[in-house]
Amino acid sequence: MRAPFVAVALSLALAASAVADRGGGTDPTRGEDARPLPRRSRSVGLPFRGALRDGVLLRESRHVRYVTEYAGTGNHWGTWEMVQLLERAAYRVARRLPGAKLSVGELSAERGGRIPGHASHQSGRDVDLGFYMLDARGRPYDAFAFASFGADGRGLPPNQSLTFDDARNWELVAKLVADGDARVQHLFVARHLKERLLAEGRRRRAPQVVLDRAAAVMSQPAGHPHANHFHLRIYCSPSNRPACRDQGTRHPWAP
Repeated sequence: MRAPFVAVALSLALAASAVADRGGGTDPTRGEDARPLPRRSRSVGLPFRGALRDGVLLRESRHVRYVTEYAGTGNHWGTWEMVQLLERAAYRVARRLPGAKLSVGELSAERGGRIPGHASHQSGRDVDLGFYMLDARGRPYDAFAFASFGADGRGLPPNQSLTFDDARNWELVAKLVADGDARVQHLFVARHLKERLLAEGRRRRAPQVVLDRAAAVMSQPAGHPHANHFHLRIYCSPSNRPACRDQGTRHPWAP
C-alpha cells in the first residue's frame, strides 16, 4: 500500500507548492519571463552517445545566468522538457528566496553530440548547474567559475570567502525532484553536500516524499565527486521514445 500513499503525498506536496508560488495570479510555471517554447525537440540516443534535434536554447533572464567561464561556448541547448524545468526551478528559487540567479554551466550543443570536457551532455538531457553561494557578507554571489565547497559549507581554496547557500540550493533540489513534467534520473553531487542539503530539507520541514526523492537522485559518482556543481540528468520524454534511450537507474517516477 506504500506506492498509492507516496503518490497521494507527492500530489499534495506539489499542489501546496503551486499554491504557494501562485501569489496573486502570477503563473507559477514560468513566471514573469514566460516565453513560448517549441515542443518539437527530440533527444536521440543515450546521454553519452546521442544527438539533439530541434533543440531549445536556454536564455539568460532575470532568474537565469550563464556561468561566466562557459558563457561563450554556445552549449546551452536542451530538450523542451529540460529548458522549461530549469526556467521553472530558477523562478521558484527567486520567488521564494529573492536576490540570486540560477547559474548554468553547459547543457548540449545545438545539435548535440560530443562537446569538449564532457563524456555525456550529448542529447539535451544533461546540464551542469553552479551552486548558489554567498560572499563574506552573506550576499548572493555570481562566480566566474564553479566553486568547490567542503563539508562545513565553506569554500575551498581559492574561494575561502564563499559559503554554500544551503537554503537556496535545497529549494532548487526540492523543485527539481518534485517537478511533474520533467522527471529527474540523476543529480550528481558530492556526498558531504548531499548530507547538508538533506539536513536543510529536514530543517525546513519538507514533505517526506520530497526528501525521499532527493535522497534517491543525489549521488556522488566515481572519479568526480562533484563538490563544485550539480550535474542534472532527466529521463527521456515518452514522446521521444524509442529514439531516445535511458540507461541505468530506474526510479519509480520514471515516465
